[in-house]
Amino acid sequence: MHKHRGQAMVLFLVLVGILCLGAILMFNTGQAVNKKVSLTHTADAAAYSVAVQQARAMNFAAYMNRARVANEVAIAQLVSMWSWMNMFHSHAVIGHNLMTYLSFVPYINIVARPMAQVYKQVERVIGRARDAYHPFANGVIGAVDGVNGILATAASATLRFGGGSNGFMIAREVVEKNDPTARIAPLGHALLLKQLLEASALPGGKLFDEHRARSPNPGMDRYRNVVMASRDRFTADRNDFLGIDFSVVKIGFNEAGGTDMVQYNRWVAADGLDFTAEIDLGLFDIDFDVPLGFGGAQALESRNRQPGFFQGGCPNNRNGGICAGGRNRRGKGWYSDYHPGERTYKQYNGAGDTFGGRRGLIDRYPSVNAPASVPFFTPMRPTGQRNRKRDAYFSGYQGLRDYHDVKQDVVDSSSEEHPGPTFTVLVESERQAARTSEDIDGIGGPEGGQLELDNAMRGDKLTAIASAQTYFVRPFDPASSTARWFMRKVPRQWGGEPQAVNELEKGSVFSPYWQARLVETPKEDYIAAGLDALISGG
Repeated sequence: MHKHRGQAMVLFLVLVGILCLGAILMFNTGQAVNKKVSLTHTADAAAYSVAVQQARAMNFAAYMNRARVANEVAIAQLVSMWSWMNMFHSHAVIGHNLMTYLSFVPYINIVARPMAQVYKQVERVIGRARDAYHPFANGVIGAVDGVNGILATAASATLRFGGGSNGFMIAREVVEKNDPTARIAPLGHALLLKQLLEASALPGGKLFDEHRARSPNPGMDRYRNVVMASRDRFTADRNDFLGIDFSVVKIGFNEAGGTDMVQYNRWVAADGLDFTAEIDLGLFDIDFDVPLGFGGAQALESRNRQPGFFQGGCPNNRNGGICAGGRNRRGKGWYSDYHPGERTYKQYNGAGDTFGGRRGLIDRYPSVNAPASVPFFTPMRPTGQRNRKRDAYFSGYQGLRDYHDVKQDVVDSSSEEHPGPTFTVLVESERQAARTSEDIDGIGGPEGGQLELDNAMRGDKLTAIASAQTYFVRPFDPASSTARWFMRKVPRQWGGEPQAVNELEKGSVFSPYWQARLVETPKEDYIAAGLDALISGG
């Protein structure tokens, strides 16, 4: 028998070859996995950055809108003060003349004569104050309204372009800085651009509705309702009573007044002071009212147009918002969603609801412009230079501007957290960036050889996809030390203290609580990116 030698060497060489191939395979797998993880992190960062940019744009618009609401309230305060001053100026004139007449009555003249002198001094002071206040207030109203125009333009431009074009540039920049070898894939460009367009306020957008002030509509009614709900106590409710008030008899001085936004382009204030006597006889009441002061004010675009205070109309339903009044709609006013019983307040808080003719006096003589034929407006006539009817009007006020808000179907799409738009970023990198054995000299078999390892990458590229979402939620944690900063509080009536409410706040472009989060990529985005084979369960 012949002995054969060298078989062990052959087996050893085969084993070494297999081990080398395994090592190369593990090396390639590790390189590919590392690159895949890097691409995934890059896609996550890019998608999240786009969602953050969208949230910032919406929160910026919310701050602009809140500033607009605050400015509207400031304008309403200026109008309210002028109306209130007009009422007290007319009361000073009436009071002086009334006390002058009573000075001829024995015994009563002991009080009437000094009261007449007091009223005379008060009338002069108010006359001077009104002369200084009117041009000041008119200038401030025009300036504040101009600021509101700038804020409206800024909010609109941000929602149109702040999330869209900026979002796309941010995505490209984040991808480039996280992985210089990666880029957004062509299909990823198309998908992201489509999503950014849909999330903008540009034509074709699916996230926002634009509400225009050209004609009555629910969106502008809602905006006006927000403004009306934001008024301070003095602006909304200047009602007061001084006298005796029993269950059957009520005698004393009754002041009534309020300031409403009429339509979308006028702030209107009305104030009146009466001596009133009411007797409740069970089946009917006896009311006796003597007007002792009346005034009004309006802020509008031009004083060439001087609309009345109790004239006009509005849709005959609760969504009509503030109604200017009219014979057939007397008493309609601001409708409050959050006050108990969904309360509807009277126009100007009831300033025109008396039997003494105060309504007509305010409408005809809002700026101490009553003629001598009006009782107690003679012999002393009002002093000052602002005693014409046209002086009741401030010019330069453009009213509520158009605005954008989230579509109702988007707001109602979730019961707890209100989702907004989703942004998907598809990134890719060339195979060579993974640095596998194919791209390193001296490792692996020769190109085209039998021992060449094929990585089987689709299109010779590595890809990763990620999605992020902009959503709305008020960040309130009762156990947090900052809980009071984010607690939602609502006053249940005028003059009442705001109370914490455990109600779900829906997303809007008036609350700056839009945030961003990573989410699972929707199936339709996988399909749009050409990765439908990766859909789980598909």
